[in-house]
Amino acid sequence: MNIDKLSTIVALIMALSVASERLVEIIKGFFKDLDKENPDPEKEARRRSYLQILAVCSGILTAFLAQSAIPDDIHKPGDHLSILALGLLASGGSGLWNSVLTYFGKVKDIKKLEVEDKKKG
Repeated sequence: MNIDKLSTIVALIMALSVASERLVEIIKGFFKDLDKENPDPEKEARRRSYLQILAVCSGILTAFLAQSAIPDDIHKPGDHLSILALGLLASGGSGLWNSVLTYFGKVKDIKKLEVEDKKKG
């Protein structure tokens, strides 16, 4: 996979992630128990689980609704598994984005070293 296609996929997932997060925030606005931390540890754990489930469902729904805007080389029409995968990735949140940014930073460093080696050689 070339770096341009990878960049396209990352940009797509980022856009889906932002849209998915907005959907979660809208839903949380309707259900105040989801929007506020609970002092009871057991209830707070349950609230966090509900939010994770909501994030996954929102990611998948967002990817499904956006499938006509997804390039054909990333998602072939009728390929429901790619929509599911994109939705799951979009629901990853900040942990996913920290990993992606770290990865891209390492790729950039490697490319820079390759250019320097070519200049020396």
